Amino acid sequence: MSTLLLGITVVSVSTILAVAGMLVVRKILGLEKLKSFHEVSGDMLSVIGTLYAVLLGFVVVDAMTHMQEMRLTVEQEANAAANIYLAADGLPSATCERIQTQCSEYVDLVTNQEWTAMTQGKSIDEAHVVTWKLWHEATHIEAESEGMGCIKDRILEEISNLSDNRRTRLVMARHGVAPTMWFFLIVGGVITVIFTYFFGLECIKTQAVMTALIALTLSLNVFLVYLFGYPFSGDVAVFPDAFELDKKIFSEFHTVIKDGSDG
Repeated sequence: MSTLLLGITVVSVSTILAVAGMLVVRKILGLEKLKSFHEVSGDMLSVIGTLYAVLLGFVVVDAMTHMQEMRLTVEQEANAAANIYLAADGLPSATCERIQTQCSEYVDLVTNQEWTAMTQGKSIDEAHVVTWKLWHEATHIEAESEGMGCIKDRILEEISNLSDNRRTRLVMARHGVAPTMWFFLIVGGVITVIFTYFFGLECIKTQAVMTALIALTLSLNVFLVYLFGYPFSGDVAVFPDAFELDKKIFSEFHTVIKDGSDG
């Protein structure tokens, strides 16, 4: 099911159930009895609504921040892969070829296989192996000159950045919104809507519209938590665009250098 369809379904069902609940309570208690609850219900709804609004707002902002951090992490990982590839051009040809091949293999594995696996909170062993090969190649570079030593240091620094961001990406892909948080969000939303039932307006259509709007607003915000709480799944997920750009860099780098040398 697409994210849009899922969102429409969740919001629609939540709104319909909220209005249905209001109609049932109104029918059971009657308009006059509901009017007698106004003073107490209003004060209690103010307290409950404020507390829930604070909780919901905090969770939504936290989920959105988490999503932005994941985008930055992916960009930094892809940048590191590109920098390793480019810096390796200053190494002896055999070492350069091995490192650049490993960089290309790593990017291909991440975009073609691992990104799909991350939607289920998994990773692939082949990508781990490539990072270990990169470490092995870089740590065994013989720095025969000061310039070669600088290149080795830069490659090691970028491999460290790639490894750190990769670990962060994989860990965060395994963790979304905690089940306990979902429990509090859903129960809190239900309680808030139920408190609106203890008001009685003369026009039942007006009360139904007001109840529907409250349920709609709450369900939309809870759905936002779902969208941003799982950064590698759904229509607004983090996509491997930065790694796709790496592929373009890899494919064009030698062509540009060769053309420049010939010129």
